[in-house]
Amino acid sequence: MPARRWLPALFAVVVLVVSTTTATAQIDTGQGWTAQGTTQGAAAAATGSQPAFVELEAPRPGWYTKRLEVRVAAAGRRGRVVPVPRRVDLPASGLAFAGIRPGAWIIAPTGCTTNFVFGTRRDYFIGTAGHCAKVGQQVTLLAAPGVMMNIGRTVKSVDRGVGNDFALIDVRPRMEKYVNPSMTYFGGPTRAGAPAEGDVVEHAGHGLVIGTGGTPRAGAVVYWGTGDRNRGRAFAWVGASTSGDSGSAVRKANGAAAGNLTHYVRGSTYVPGNVAGTTITRMLQIADRRLATAPDLPDPS
Repeated sequence: MPARRWLPALFAVVVLVVSTTTATAQIDTGQGWTAQGTTQGAAAAATGSQPAFVELEAPRPGWYTKRLEVRVAAAGRRGRVVPVPRRVDLPASGLAFAGIRPGAWIIAPTGCTTNFVFGTRRDYFIGTAGHCAKVGQQVTLLAAPGVMMNIGRTVKSVDRGVGNDFALIDVRPRMEKYVNPSMTYFGGPTRAGAPAEGDVVEHAGHGLVIGTGGTPRAGAVVYWGTGDRNRGRAFAWVGASTSGDSGSAVRKANGAAAGNLTHYVRGSTYVPGNVAGTTITRMLQIADRRLATAPDLPDPS
């Protein structure tokens, strides 16, 4: 069946999933894990009549206090990790791929997901969305169940809408031992590959409720172009996503890196797409470093 015939039906199913998710997510666990904020924005956008572009970051968890942040940063400078406080009731997690890698769970400066590793051994960097981290901000991961890592500082950040949204984090020298270029669940990226209409794409993100712990999800590309401001390199697909997925690495089914996930979109040139991001071509331009590759097989090590 031609893609254009079945994609609108799939889009309707995805909107239903996202709408149901946002209704369920308005629950505060008492530990700072709340899905309010940008998730509500996505729900509102889904019911409006105008084109909408919503950044998919989640709130920083309330339990990650400034005092705890100072402690985790000090440990990171020594190449050490810090356990999550016992009082914190973390959500049930499917996190099975630990370390600093594509698909890791960012909890600060805001709730997002990492994308690809750039650079070479002893000089590693890792990406996320530009709206997730500004230049100079330190980045902390929940890098394994119950374990926090302060991995380094943001050295580049571009936040200019769909197709031009990427940040680069310089991994601390003593934290590089935890770096693995292999994407969670899927493996790869085997190389960089421009997304094209009809491509099946895959990502693993930490979106609230549907992505807690880093769940793998797939979709089909329906748009490739310059984005909503005509200044970037964007792509959009039909898939499931919610707040916390921002920054996620997106790969093609053949293992090639396609780009990152940054926005929920509705309307405009993206129809019937509902999830969008920046292509790997633009990410490499901003990073100005080579993409670190990995075999096309899952590597949980």
